[in-house]
Amino acid sequence: MWNIKKSLQTARSHPATVSYKGKIYVIGGGGPNFLSLDTVEIYDQGSDTWSWGRTMPTHRSGAVAVLVGEKVYVIGGGYKKPDGKFKFLTTVEIYSPAEDRWETGPDMIMPHDYPGVAVSGNDIYIMGGHHPDATEGGPSKDPGFAFCEKLNVVEGHWVEIAPLPVPRFALKGAVSGSKILATGGVAFTGKSLTEYDLIDIYDPLSNTWTKENGFSLPWPAAAHGICNYKGRLHIFGGYSTDGIHTRAAYYDQYVKEWKRPPDIDKPRAAMGVESVDEVIYLIGGWESDGRTVMDTVASLHIPNL
Repeated sequence: MWNIKKSLQTARSHPATVSYKGKIYVIGGGGPNFLSLDTVEIYDQGSDTWSWGRTMPTHRSGAVAVLVGEKVYVIGGGYKKPDGKFKFLTTVEIYSPAEDRWETGPDMIMPHDYPGVAVSGNDIYIMGGHHPDATEGGPSKDPGFAFCEKLNVVEGHWVEIAPLPVPRFALKGAVSGSKILATGGVAFTGKSLTEYDLIDIYDPLSNTWTKENGFSLPWPAAAHGICNYKGRLHIFGGYSTDGIHTRAAYYDQYVKEWKRPPDIDKPRAAMGVESVDEVIYLIGGWESDGRTVMDTVASLHIPNL
């Protein structure tokens, strides 16, 4: 059963989120009228309250964030310029939750807006996103991006890795054992946007992408929520061939099939997803019209599944 928690202080879609020492950090995202945000909100699970963190140096929506050690890496994204065109970013900003302080990280090789992200050890993987040339027409004509790159935070520089087999944006990344997963996504394929149920599997040792027979998402999904909790992959909402919806699923690796927990509280896409102490949180996002930005937060106690 989903529970409604304290709302965000600012409605936002496409936020970058991480959890750290029992708190959830919600960074940037898109506010009303597609305006990118630079604010940071911090959720305390124990008190069900939000507070402000130090403002991010750059406004960015569609960025991704990962925690490595004691640092949060906020990567890519973009913003809408006064002329109506979009600016996609190569920049990386690093946040220290303990010190509430920002510093500059190493720039990526290419700009990535709304890519997939995964972290394994000291390696951060960035996959696809909006095509760098699709800054005028918006996502409706965007063929997607296949370029992928990796940052080892100790070495401190990005390197190109094998491209996605299928270019796309609004995909979600995850880790499964020693492999990296690129799930779902969407791209303009000549006549219309196509949402994908793909799960591509990247092997860092061989620098290759493969597929596992029969292993795909239970529905075509883009801008969905994803959470890998104790090795179990959960997905939530997103937009599909039938619009933005309330479906949820998790993959039971022992029987090799998707199972359906309770539907989420309302149709959501482009939301943040984090887990803290056996609870999954869905944070903000788009409503069913794909334009209205939400401030609502819903939670699900995982052992109830």
